[in-house]
Amino acid sequence: MTFTKIHSNRAYHIINRGVSKRKIFKTDADYKYFIFRIAYYKLKHKIDIEIFCIMPNHFHFLFNVGNKPKNVGLFMQQLQLTYARYFNREYNHSGHVFESTYKRIPIKNEPHYKYIFKYILNNPVEAGLVKTPEEWPYTEFANQRTFLENRL
Repeated sequence: MTFTKIHSNRAYHIINRGVSKRKIFKTDADYKYFIFRIAYYKLKHKIDIEIFCIMPNHFHFLFNVGNKPKNVGLFMQQLQLTYARYFNREYNHSGHVFESTYKRIPIKNEPHYKYIFKYILNNPVEAGLVKTPEEWPYTEFANQRTFLENRL
């Protein structure tokens, strides 16, 4: 697999999922642990997250990368490593939790940005988990106005 290099001053859609598409977030405590780690590593690495959504077997991020693109890699590495350790300990599991390192898709322009924001926001609705994005407790976004502009 070839990886897209993360460049400065660009936005990226970052995705990963469980091995064999299995559930990696089984309880509310799992989601909360992952969100806590997101907040911790976001501050540690000074990452700008526009929106994230955690689903039962995968997650999405929309990052605005500043002038330190390697911080995104460090953020993702530490986030996934600590969650994998947590998951393996909680569920008496060993081995890989995530399917791969993570997918990184560069955002091409403003319409693409809006499309990805809306896609991430509505992911729980499209999966049939909730009727509206506001009902899904495991989505967070940086800007309320952007959220309101991109609702279904």
